[in-house]
Amino acid sequence: PMNDIGMKKLTDYRSDLIATGRYRPVPRVTDVIPMREMPIHMAKVSAGPGNFLNESNFEMREFPTDAVPSDAEFGILVSGDSMEPIYNDGQIVWVQRRNRLNVGEVGIFVYDGEGYLKMYSEQEPEEAVEDAFTDSNGVVRKQPVLVSYNKKYEPKVISPYAYFQIIGRVLR
Repeated sequence: PMNDIGMKKLTDYRSDLIATGRYRPVPRVTDVIPMREMPIHMAKVSAGPGNFLNESNFEMREFPTDAVPSDAEFGILVSGDSMEPIYNDGQIVWVQRRNRLNVGEVGIFVYDGEGYLKMYSEQEPEEAVEDAFTDSNGVVRKQPVLVSYNKKYEPKVISPYAYFQIIGRVLR
């Protein structure tokens, strides 16, 4: 323990050091950033020609709570440039699992064994496959189409004869 005279000398010396610039007090960290542990898919999802998306390949990582949408269930890394300028190569997008999307929503898809990040759209079925989109009552359903934001990529019309699955909706 120091007496009052010693404390005064210490305080004066500290003030002198601060005034000369040879000492800067370290600010105290009082705010703790709340973190959220989230699963991140380790295979990149393609915003380009397509990459395989294995649903069991996740790693847990921590992120600031305010960086992850509250309804996100997992994140996945973007690979490629087909969704630029909104989604960029190497970016993590947050996904809410869903098996249906509305036209215009961005989602994660598996098509013919490849994983994609695209905007969901629909069109009247191509004539060659119209029967595959017609139910037993004669009602013709729309044919899914995956659309890139980058105009150098053509829309990907989904064949009814290949495996297609909607994994989820991209939140951001």
